[in-house]
Amino acid sequence: MAVYRTQGDVNFKNYGTSAIEEVSPLEWADELETSRIDEQSWIERYKYEAAAILEVIRENNYTKVLELGSGPGMLSQYVLAEEPELNYSFIDKATSKAIFEKRKFKGTKFFVKDLMHSFDISELDTDYDLIIANDFLEHIANPSHVLYQAREITKDNASFYISVPNWRMNHEFIYRGLFDYDNFIYFCKIHGWEPESVAGSPLQCEYKPKESSEQELPDSLVTSWNWYFHTKKL
Repeated sequence: MAVYRTQGDVNFKNYGTSAIEEVSPLEWADELETSRIDEQSWIERYKYEAAAILEVIRENNYTKVLELGSGPGMLSQYVLAEEPELNYSFIDKATSKAIFEKRKFKGTKFFVKDLMHSFDISELDTDYDLIIANDFLEHIANPSHVLYQAREITKDNASFYISVPNWRMNHEFIYRGLFDYDNFIYFCKIHGWEPESVAGSPLQCEYKPKESSEQELPDSLVTSWNWYFHTKKL
């Protein structure tokens, strides 16, 4: 059963993103003096995440991957460097696709879709082995619909690899409390995705005591910058 935080909780906070707000198209822009693509801290993070994703792919003999909210596809380049035969596709905005093409990144197909308010799967295949949502679900207005639609386009033994931020690092969320540890595990289960394992990040944030909505949170993950959920399709 999910437990939701209330305004009486000390750390209860609406982190400010409205349901109609979009991430700035300049987030990935090459024209910026410091694009995220080239920041060493992000490069190290992508390498860490790619290693974890590669482990899931290899353990399950997966061959077909779809990344949601991929940006220009930076994470995928580290995955494909190790497994170049993967069928690896992306969904994000036109601005991200333009950078993907400009930088000549590798990949199978880049779909331009609005994932903020809907998840149109009409152009997609129905046999993906692995769906990836890396620090993405907390920014959209329809995470429930995305998890539901992901079941429609995946094989029976598919996985959904999801990274969500720890609220202690003051990230922005549309739905306050949904991504608290216990709540998110419940959220995944009721949408047909069973968490098999949860890993932490080498990045750490400030310690704050557990809330009522994270009693199942392992002590080792309390200060982890974000949580990496490997879930399997039920």
